[in-house]
Amino acid sequence: MDFKNINLGIFGHIDHGKTTLSKVLTEIASTSAHDKLPESQKRGITIDIGFSAFKLENYRITLVDAPGHADLIRAVVSAADIIDLALIVVDAKEGPKTQTGEHMLILDHFNIPIIVVITKSDNAGTEEIKRTEMIMKSILQSTQNLKNSSIIPISAKTGFGVEELKNLIINTLNNAEIIRNTESYFKMPLDHAFPIKGAGTVVTGTINKGIVKVGDELKVLPINMSTKVRSIQCFKESVMEAKAGDRVGMAIQGVESKQIYRGCILTSKDTKLQTVDKIVAKIKISDIFKYNLTPKMKVHLNVGMLIVPAVAVPFKKVTFGKSEENVILNEVISGNECYCAFELEEKVLAEVGDRVLITRLDLPPTTLRICGHGLIEEFKPINDLNIKKEVLREGKVKIDKGRTVIDGLAQSKVAADKLIGEEISIDGKDVVGKIKGTFGTKGLLTAEFSGTVENRDKVILNRLRRWG
Repeated sequence: MDFKNINLGIFGHIDHGKTTLSKVLTEIASTSAHDKLPESQKRGITIDIGFSAFKLENYRITLVDAPGHADLIRAVVSAADIIDLALIVVDAKEGPKTQTGEHMLILDHFNIPIIVVITKSDNAGTEEIKRTEMIMKSILQSTQNLKNSSIIPISAKTGFGVEELKNLIINTLNNAEIIRNTESYFKMPLDHAFPIKGAGTVVTGTINKGIVKVGDELKVLPINMSTKVRSIQCFKESVMEAKAGDRVGMAIQGVESKQIYRGCILTSKDTKLQTVDKIVAKIKISDIFKYNLTPKMKVHLNVGMLIVPAVAVPFKKVTFGKSEENVILNEVISGNECYCAFELEEKVLAEVGDRVLITRLDLPPTTLRICGHGLIEEFKPINDLNIKKEVLREGKVKIDKGRTVIDGLAQSKVAADKLIGEEISIDGKDVVGKIKGTFGTKGLLTAEFSGTVENRDKVILNRLRRWG
């Protein structure tokens, strides 16, 4: 049978049953699966992204088990970028927690379809299960893309609902439009690297785009080292090639495993990836984020497999005269869209069109910390954007003996002369004008207007000055 490879994420709060469900579904365990890492076992929580696999009809499903602990949101965001479908796990008795909401918001931003799985139903009464279902339905209705998501109660312990969940996964995948980009250059973020006797360095990851074949000459960024593919495995099976969407392990030559770290990307020589620490993105602030985004605010920016501290400078594009100007925004509130320049504390690998997620990890874990999301537009330092600030000046219309002048915009004739040619508007009216000249020696101005003005109308002069 020709299997279609799918990446299925399991998300949810700590101790709500993610790893237990993963064990029930899994047929083949792989990298870090089921908390195999020594530190996971020592701490008793999932500290890294675990991978395992199972087959459902014509789907070969890679299960991505993401951490649920509040302090480990970095790894959660990394997992969200490589999955096609997500299971949101909620304890039937406890109901959703703050981190449940954070995970759902991330998946909503990335437009990844979800199934809500109410776990440990054997440990809860009928009314408790119904209450959790109602709360989850209410949360789903507040999202942009997840409103019609299915909800199913199960018990991984007794097996109740597990087969129904598998059928629901199949039906959801059958109705989902999953597009793989195999025409582009090859790109695979690396999540693990280790030495294997007789094979050399083995790296694992999920292919984001392109195709790879045994014998291909690639490079590892940002360490910029050339390598060659010796062999490829897809969950214990040796293959000659792999493509976008496949979860693979590769033996590569010319690079030692200790040189590779989380954030490295295996890519083809025609890659469009750049090593950058200056990013300009078009972003949207989450509708339910409680705080405003302000200039020079410190945030955390997720790009690919990394999340790094950054300084954010939000701005808008405004047409002034015949030119388009970048104008600073003093605050951006929930639900608003804008452009934003980011100066990162560390370099990341990115290309134009990549998705970014903005978080405020300085906030307490009991607070929703997902600020917003966006797409990279360009790589440019803040200083090169020539960002301006709006300087508003107010005057008023003065009509005396049939003569119409503007008072208050300038205090002297010298200052008034400098305003000739500037555009102005009448506050509260759909009337604009242009300053044509001066009158007298006390800073009065004359202007032509697009409509009728009256005595004492407020006149607004909006001028741009360099910001920063």
